[in-house]
Amino acid sequence: MMKAIPNRVSTADWEMIPRQVQFAWENSPLQWIPQDPIASHNVNHFSFTLVRGEYFFCRIFNKALPHITDEQLKADVKTFIRQEAIHSQAHKISIEEYLQRYGVDVENQYQRVVYLFDRLLADQPLGRTLPKPLQKTWLDLRVGLVAAAEHFTCALGQYVLTEAKWQERGCDPVVSDLFVWHGAEEVEHRTVAYDLFQHLNGSYLMRAGIMLATAPIFTYLMAAGTAQLAKADPDMPRDMTSLKQLKFWKAWHRAGKNQYTPGPIWYFSTALRFFKPSYHPYFEGSTELAQAYINQSPAVLAAQAMQQSTKLKS
Repeated sequence: MMKAIPNRVSTADWEMIPRQVQFAWENSPLQWIPQDPIASHNVNHFSFTLVRGEYFFCRIFNKALPHITDEQLKADVKTFIRQEAIHSQAHKISIEEYLQRYGVDVENQYQRVVYLFDRLLADQPLGRTLPKPLQKTWLDLRVGLVAAAEHFTCALGQYVLTEAKWQERGCDPVVSDLFVWHGAEEVEHRTVAYDLFQHLNGSYLMRAGIMLATAPIFTYLMAAGTAQLAKADPDMPRDMTSLKQLKFWKAWHRAGKNQYTPGPIWYFSTALRFFKPSYHPYFEGSTELAQAYINQSPAVLAAQAMQQSTKLKS
């Protein structure tokens, strides 16, 4: 029998914990999914989006805190902020210690998302000060955008837990752990952004309108970033490194068909669930499955061991 959504502002009826992680980046190859190079670049591109995107999530949720009147939701949002900050830092370190080693042009990779999150979605969009009556609506819209993005990240988390199974298929264990741990925590805190949006605004029309814009933008960012990162790989065929080439789209579709990474159609089919009036992220993932992975994640265990060793020394 399907569980009922808790009848309260905060619908997470499980514990959420910010966890430190420790990765060793010395030996991970650029094509870390050896069976499918385009899938490697598709997943790796998320690091660039997530560093800037999750900093943005933290900024917006910090701005939303004074507007929250429910104490449990406020506690959830604070936990969400701490988890997202750790995620962003983990991906920043992976870029600096892993991807840059292969000559990836970091500034070039960041260009699109910096414009989106730091300029277009800033408090003063494109440098323009909004009239005071519109500032709360602008905050609500951006919280709704986070809720829409979190719908995708939760779905991606559930995907890597149940379908990709990279470790079992011989993919690099360190890169696999980064994205599966992150995906699992996205499943764990999947209700928070939506609960916050419902608490601050709750308009179905605003929610639907946000996803109508988010789905194609998110899909484009993934496509363009994947192609750009593939272009930095000297071992990739040149006709698979451009959005203008049919082989690129065929390769991405094949990666999705083989369940190494979601294909382009997946983003639109996933977006459709968000439009249902009855939608709630409570039913979008398995908390038990997510926390089972987190509790045995090598990166989480390594950080715990380091913390324990530090305590013993002090």
